[in-house]
Amino acid sequence: MKKIAIATTLSLMLTSILVAQPNMQKNPEGMKKLAQMAGEKSPYYRAKKEVFPKDYFLVSQNLPFLVGVALFHPQGDELNLTKEQISKLSEMKKTIVPASAKNAQEIKKMELELAKAILEDKKTPESQYELVDKIAKAKADMTKAHLKCINSVQNLLSDKQFKTLLKLASQKGKAKKNNTISSKKDNLNAENLFKAKCAVCHSMTRPTDMSKIVAPAIMGVMRHVKMSYPTKDKAIVFIKDYVFNPTKDKAICMPQKIERFGLMPSQKGLVTPEELDTILPWLYDNFPPKGFRGMGHHGKGMK
Repeated sequence: MKKIAIATTLSLMLTSILVAQPNMQKNPEGMKKLAQMAGEKSPYYRAKKEVFPKDYFLVSQNLPFLVGVALFHPQGDELNLTKEQISKLSEMKKTIVPASAKNAQEIKKMELELAKAILEDKKTPESQYELVDKIAKAKADMTKAHLKCINSVQNLLSDKQFKTLLKLASQKGKAKKNNTISSKKDNLNAENLFKAKCAVCHSMTRPTDMSKIVAPAIMGVMRHVKMSYPTKDKAIVFIKDYVFNPTKDKAICMPQKIERFGLMPSQKGLVTPEELDTILPWLYDNFPPKGFRGMGHHGKGMK
């Protein structure tokens, strides 16, 4: 009986992990707009990845961004939100994110102006104090708005829901660890989807007979993507947009590839946005394989 009870408990735990899901899926178009607003990362930016607009709050690390956690955390369904609560959180997001992005864009512009004045134009520190105060006030205003947002979320949820939300907000690393089984399943699903939707043209291995290929191997494609879009989020946004709306202006591989294979036709109707949401993170994580050496990155052209 003890063995049966243990097996049942493990089964329930595994099932709960596998079915855990966010309350909403992130919108690739929204991510693309944020990436465009963020612009290029400063050469003096110390972190590997700029988190826009969150990096430009006065308190950017030690306060949770609860609307995003509630809507997009991979285990967000643990909150047991009602449809009305999800709707209100979604409306908050529609108001908060554009306003925060616009403010962050202005703050970043001022910070880069400050860096240029001191590092390139060699102006005196005293001459920049007014600009520093302006940056500080803008960041403080953003954080004050953030505090109001936290309060609004707290008032919207029950005490139990809010306690669970804070737990999710503080367990980003643990969520990944607990979802190991789910991740393996997701990787298998992604690989199978790629084989069904993409591998008919884009080989997963280096071609041995170049006369028979109809499109570049995916390892070469991803090498060029990563050279032009070194962060995962931006790379995924680019690929998803390109798959549905390919143009020569967007292409990032070598021109001779387009001359040989032609421009990739739009895949609208052949693959869904949801299928790409499964395929693309796996693609970014696994290609090109370690040690891959391509032929260079000259000019444009993505197939």
